Amino acid sequence: MAALADELTVTAGAEFADRVRTLPGLPAASGVTRLAHPEEGTLRLAYETLELPAEDDQRLIVHLPADAACAAALDRLDGRRPGALRPVSA
Repeated sequence: MAALADELTVTAGAEFADRVRTLPGLPAASGVTRLAHPEEGTLRLAYETLELPAEDDQRLIVHLPADAACAAALDRLDGRRPGALRPVSA
């Protein structure tokens, strides 16, 4: 896809290149998500994405504690309702 975009940029010119730069990218296959918990503060969860081979665009996303502090916080919350989790803006 990137090669096609590069070729079209050369052919179509600057206007096309500007439009391509504004398109959102594909989600990362792995990374760290930060969530704000009302009692435990910021939780850092590492994630990995597995694209499934089916034709319906399904994928499996696994989240694990990204560090020891997050693991300890999740252990303290074990068995309790998660509370009002919300994404932390970057």
